[in-house]
Amino acid sequence: MTEARPLREKAQHGDLLFPVNLYETKLEEGAQMPLFYHWHPESELFFVTAGKADFRVEGEQLLLEAGDVLLIKPNALHGSHDCFGSRLEFRAAVFDYGFLSGIGNDRIEQEYLRPLFLGEGSRFLLLTHRDGDREKGAELSALFDLLNRLFEVFQKKERGYELLTRAWLLEAVYRMLCCSGREPGKVCSGGGKSRLIRSIVEFVEEHHTEKIRLGELAACLSMSEGYLCRFFRSNFHMTFVEYVQRVRLQKASRLLLETDDPVGKIALDVGFGSANYFTTEFGKYYHTTPQKYRKGQDPEEIR
Repeated sequence: MTEARPLREKAQHGDLLFPVNLYETKLEEGAQMPLFYHWHPESELFFVTAGKADFRVEGEQLLLEAGDVLLIKPNALHGSHDCFGSRLEFRAAVFDYGFLSGIGNDRIEQEYLRPLFLGEGSRFLLLTHRDGDREKGAELSALFDLLNRLFEVFQKKERGYELLTRAWLLEAVYRMLCCSGREPGKVCSGGGKSRLIRSIVEFVEEHHTEKIRLGELAACLSMSEGYLCRFFRSNFHMTFVEYVQRVRLQKASRLLLETDDPVGKIALDVGFGSANYFTTEFGKYYHTTPQKYRKGQDPEEIR
């Protein structure tokens, strides 16, 4: 199966002249992480400000805690399906590689940017206080403070904030290199697990509007249903049926915000058999009705 092109995130991060955007998400206790597997050509700096999260990049499981910084390389498949026992808050800076590279192929790009962002086999870089290295811990604290200051400046958007955004992202690159010993980052090729996760997610993306079963997916992947069931629980932390349901609900939530289509039509379009069943399942997941969600949810909070 080819690389999961349908999994590309549709949101535009910034614009052609300023290809960068910053986001903040706050989740109450027991909430579901709203980050289904996806990829985008931009780089992403993901940093946790409160709580902890079970996150995955190319099939590699990562435990992120407050103070950790995760660099996700361009085109890397990432997301989470975790459900948290405590409040979680995180921020993310998503930016095009070219936003930092400036004059193409200069010394800065050759020696620092390209190895960090585009190095062979390097899909992410996780910087954490838990390695016990005080010197690197100090650098990480400085990086974390810098990213939070960047977020505040970006939110205010006062004159000249674009200059600070580029300057501080370049400083963030410097501090990431210091934290990692000036190495390009942790190598994570993803291997067979990553390819299988991509295939599963692509299959559901293509067929979620239909009545699909685990056996159909297993046949498509040429593996036993039992093995696939175990793999699914281990890597998605839910059953196949639950995952398909959540994908449908996520698609429906976007349609509620981005279209004026009736709730009944949206329910059928994303694969639910009836509007009543959709409303019941939507309430279990989002703790509100589709109608109230459409009126009260800010589209900017959902990526």
